Amino acid sequence: MERRIDLLDTPHMTRALGRAGDRRIQVGEDRPEPAALTRGSRFDAMVQVGEDQARIRLAVKGEKTFIRAFGRTLTLTIVDPVEQASQAAGGQRDTALAPMPGTLVECHVAPGDSVERSQPLVTIESMKILTLIQAPRQGVVEEICFQAGETFDKNAVLVRLAPKAEDN
Repeated sequence: MERRIDLLDTPHMTRALGRAGDRRIQVGEDRPEPAALTRGSRFDAMVQVGEDQARIRLAVKGEKTFIRAFGRTLTLTIVDPVEQASQAAGGQRDTALAPMPGTLVECHVAPGDSVERSQPLVTIESMKILTLIQAPRQGVVEEICFQAGETFDKNAVLVRLAPKAEDN
């Protein structure tokens, strides 16, 4: 199974190979390495890749996993296969989706505004945590689907984009 993961905001293509007890992981074009994750408590685990191993602490917030290892905190996002396919097709997604259920807190744009990829669109709150939702591509804000204070479900369309008019 091939999946894209984002580690420290850098995308990596990964493949899990083999069966339980003989699992290998391949990152990018690197040689596949034996890999194992042994859970301890709810938040602790031991990870081993090749000959290297480390005790890690895990915390999950929405679609992101925070991993404390090697004296630093790493952020890992496993990209949804549908999102991965959209990005592979040129990232021309026309909507900014809710990564989790929540409440719209603030709009940073208005219909008709031109936006660049990764520009802040709205701030949402979920489980008392604020999350900034960014533009998936360059375009023009066509619609903001919720008003401040309104609630939504996971994967709800928060903002719709239209193509940016070409300069003549």
